[in-house]
Amino acid sequence: MAELNGLADDRALLGRTSTAERVSDILRSRIAEGFFPPGTRLSEDSIGGALGVSRNTLREAFRLLTHERLLVHELNRGVFVRIPTVEDVEDIYRTRSLVECAVVRGLGKPPYAVDGLARAVADGQRATVEKDWKALGTSNIRFHRELVALAGSARTDELMRRVFAELRLAFHLVDDPRRLHEPYLARNGQILKAFQDGDRDEAEQLLATYLADSRRRVGEVYGRRVAEKKLG
Repeated sequence: MAELNGLADDRALLGRTSTAERVSDILRSRIAEGFFPPGTRLSEDSIGGALGVSRNTLREAFRLLTHERLLVHELNRGVFVRIPTVEDVEDIYRTRSLVECAVVRGLGKPPYAVDGLARAVADGQRATVEKDWKALGTSNIRFHRELVALAGSARTDELMRRVFAELRLAFHLVDDPRRLHEPYLARNGQILKAFQDGDRDEAEQLLATYLADSRRRVGEVYGRRVAEKKLG
C-alpha cells in the first residue's frame, strides 16, 4: 500500500530511542494528512513492520491516539481511524472559539509576532493559485495553530494540536474541499492585517465571526456528508 511505503520513510524519525509517544506523533501526522482516512482499519503487522517497532510499542501508540479521539478500538475487529460525529464537530468549534478568542484577547500591546501567520496566508494563496485544495486546508489549519502560538503556552499549543488533528478527520470526509476552505483564505488575511495594524480588538472580532460562520458551514456540509454515507 502506498501509505505504508510512505510510512516506512518515517522510520528514520524514530532514532534509537523509539517510544510509543514518538510513534503516536508520526501516526497522528499521517492521519491528519489523510494517509489513513477516517474509517481505515490499521494493521498492527503492516504498520509495525513499516516503522520497525514492536507490537507492544505500537499498541501503546494506538492507545494514546484512542485517548485523543483519533482512533477507535472495535471489539473483535481491530483499531480504526475514527469517524467524527456531527456533535464532535460542533464541540470542536466550541473549543476553538473558547481558546482562540481567549488567546487574542490575552495578548499584550503591539507589535505582535505575526510572521508565522503571514507565511500561512502566503502558503494558502500559493495553494489556491495551484488549485491544491488539500494544501489550502493545511495552510488554514497552520494559520490557526500559529495564532494559538501567540500565547506562548506549550500546554495550549498541545491542546489545540490535538483539536486540529481531530478536526481534520472531518475535513477528510468532505468531498468538496475547495468550497470548504477557499472562502476563509481572505478572512485569514483580514485577521493578519488587524494584527499588523496593532488592532487586537478588531482581530478578535474578526476571529469570532470567522469561527461562528465556519462552525455553521462545516457543520452543515459535514452533517450532509455523514447522512449520505449512512444512506449509502
